[in-house]
Amino acid sequence: MSENSSKEKKRYLGPEVRMLSNLMARGLRDHCPVDEDPVTASNGWILGYIADNEDKDVFQRDLEESFKVRRATVSKSVTLMERKGLIAREPVPYDARLKKLVLTDKGRRVNEQKLEQFERFQKIVSHGIPEENLEIFYKVCDKIKKNLAQEDEMYG
Repeated sequence: MSENSSKEKKRYLGPEVRMLSNLMARGLRDHCPVDEDPVTASNGWILGYIADNEDKDVFQRDLEESFKVRRATVSKSVTLMERKGLIAREPVPYDARLKKLVLTDKGRRVNEQKLEQFERFQKIVSHGIPEENLEIFYKVCDKIKKNLAQEDEMYG
């Protein structure tokens, strides 16, 4: 055995996250059937966020902050989702400039369908991983996101 083969190869977070992201996207495509009006994963996340927060007003800026994406990205997604009849923009009584995002009946149905698919996929992805390890993984992800947000604030 050569000296190099006995040493463990150094791993970096970026490539690992990228590979996981690619595998997750491929797995979602393979395990979550596409209906006649396909909904992207990010659309599914947006539907889920609005559904989870129906007890309060949700605005585009909430999506930007929650998903750490730029205004133009959210605006494009919301506009397309509105055209597909998944969400609607409604005025709020306390500020004429603001429009809250709400699920339509179709959006609610699609969200329920996607949630069932994501739950099944979650079981596949997390199979054999003890709950305490998943909690550590989520804590590490939160710390990485915090580090990157601080970096972005300092230099962005």
